[in-house]
Amino acid sequence: MKEKILFSVAGALAIVTIWLLFSFSKTGGNVVVVDSQRVLEEYQGFLEAKDSYEAKVNDLSKSFNEKRGVFESKTKEYEILESTLSNAERSKKRADLAVMQQELMKLGTAIEGQTTEEESKLLEGVYNKINDFVQRYGKKKGYAAILGANGQGNVMYVDGQIDITQEVINALNKEYVEGVQ
Repeated sequence: MKEKILFSVAGALAIVTIWLLFSFSKTGGNVVVVDSQRVLEEYQGFLEAKDSYEAKVNDLSKSFNEKRGVFESKTKEYEILESTLSNAERSKKRADLAVMQQELMKLGTAIEGQTTEEESKLLEGVYNKINDFVQRYGKKKGYAAILGANGQGNVMYVDGQIDITQEVINALNKEYVEGVQ
């Protein structure tokens, strides 16, 4: 899921990059580059949101694993007692186990859907915050363009003099802690 989003973002960035390079090379504007993957990985807001997301996933997994443990225990119990049960009791136990298995499968599907939705919300919120910040930062610093390099080929080379990644990370994290100034 995360890879799909990253590839979509990379494709869009490649198109925007090409357009920006042509547009700003004619105007002589000040163009700088930011390693967008590094910004994401080092942004305190993302790290905290990721920790929160992982805690939710762990809680959901724990709940699922507990229910799966009960199902497995009941299944083993049935297998041990099967030969001592009457046909009616065997049928009832098998039906009960089938219901438990269905409920377990539904729970697994629901958890998967919930975690996928949570991940999408997390990434969308973080991307929106970073993009909003970079736009304001670029205007404040007077940049004509800030290009995002992400290792996907849209920016193949960056002279260290125009790479402002660390500067952006520091300012973004400062704003995260102190709020918008």
